[in-house]
Amino acid sequence: MTLAELLPTFRASLRPRLDPAVWPATARWGGHGDLLIGGVRATALAATYGTPVHVLDEVDVRSRCAEYLAAFGRRGVSYSAKAGLTSGEARWMAQAGLGCYIGSAADLRTALLAGLRPARLVLHGTAKSLQDLDAAYDSGAAVVVGTPAELESVAARAPLGQRVHLRVTPAAAGRSRHRYGFRLGTAAALDAVATVLTSRNLRLAGLDCSLGHQLSRFQAYESCVREAVAFCAVARARTGADVHSLNLGGGHAVAYSGHDSAFAVAAFARRIRTVLRLAADRHAVPEPALTVSPGRALVARAGVTIHRVAEVTQLPDGRLTVTLDGAVPDCTTTADCAGRHTAELAGRVSTAPMRLAMITAAAAPTPRRARRAAASPHRPTSPDQPISPDRANSADQQNSPHRANSPDQPASAHRANSADRPTSALTAVAPGRASGGATGRLAANVLVPAMELPADVTVGDILVVAGTGAYHHRPDPFAGRPPVVGVADGLARTHIRRDTVDDLLRRVV
Repeated sequence: MTLAELLPTFRASLRPRLDPAVWPATARWGGHGDLLIGGVRATALAATYGTPVHVLDEVDVRSRCAEYLAAFGRRGVSYSAKAGLTSGEARWMAQAGLGCYIGSAADLRTALLAGLRPARLVLHGTAKSLQDLDAAYDSGAAVVVGTPAELESVAARAPLGQRVHLRVTPAAAGRSRHRYGFRLGTAAALDAVATVLTSRNLRLAGLDCSLGHQLSRFQAYESCVREAVAFCAVARARTGADVHSLNLGGGHAVAYSGHDSAFAVAAFARRIRTVLRLAADRHAVPEPALTVSPGRALVARAGVTIHRVAEVTQLPDGRLTVTLDGAVPDCTTTADCAGRHTAELAGRVSTAPMRLAMITAAAAPTPRRARRAAASPHRPTSPDQPISPDRANSADQQNSPHRANSPDQPASAHRANSADRPTSALTAVAPGRASGGATGRLAANVLVPAMELPADVTVGDILVVAGTGAYHHRPDPFAGRPPVVGVADGLARTHIRRDTVDDLLRRVV
């Protein structure tokens, strides 16, 4: 047995290590077992904004932007808004000097209001509406085109000088993985280039690629660059025109737990530039400007979601079933991040023995459940008001069902050293609804037991889930949809407020 197991009070003085590859840059443990993000206590955020609440660390986002800009240059990086775009995030990207790949007219308006220049905006996606396209035309944003029919439509309606990026897919990837885009090396791709060049309205801005998600190795990108440059040489021989830009998209892997491999940004930039230069020299064509458009890689680590425990039951084998008041994460169970997150209990100190726990996640709130949530004692009183440093750093012990034994004891809720206990990674095993039992009453997603919690974990405890900065805030409104809050320097600012039943009823005519 370990010393922490023999002496529970000694375990209570230890803090689990926060992996810097998984947790936001400013995440640290505070007094009374509280977790601070951006200098703001998790308990203060839960009390002010209610739970669940999505929290974004501004310092972490800016540091990731700086890392990519150092690797690819001032005009070499754009943020993919598909990962999530709030007015605050868009403002951070604009101030950092990034461009933005937008997916809708709403994204476009958000980006413009935040100060992003139209010349750095690109409308992409497989289901662009006429409204989306018209908004891009009016603002001067570029458009990504990936099918002959879409190219014909854009050529017929676009204004004079409209910039167009042709979405291309590597021939080596096959047809099954990439259904949207012109396959490199085919007659269809050459015809698309010729169509743009002969159109009086369109201007070829470059080629655009999307190779997948959570890619930690460089091979797919290198292969794509070689194919793209070879295609540029053929296009130049056929049309006499050069391709001036090549965007490799994003898809760079992020770590959701200590077992995941992250993406080596600086090494990748050096390697891919070398591959591009050698390929251009080999085919005797001008080297196109290299750009990337990451989304998840810029914001995933910066985000955490703060939940309260909604229900605790004990299974026959002694394990605990802990159901949270919201999805873990708030995205589909088939997503790349589903069930791979790391979490920590925050807000109190416990000397109770550790127990294996199965974490389940309640479904999205219905109007009835949202009305019950509105009556919760944890409902925020002023969600649009920034939390002051004094309030953020005050111990919110009255809101927790368990208070610290000593106000001077800066311990977290579960105290085993990371070397003495398994990593608290949440791993999904089944999508959909619980099939029965106590958790079935909350219609929860079932998760593999992979986390140790104190045996006295109870309803109202706070659980903080890491790695939720990307793809976790659902754009479709529903009653109780969690708010998004940005934190920095001890202050919290609302990016998106929580949807209420009244908000939805106001939409009804």
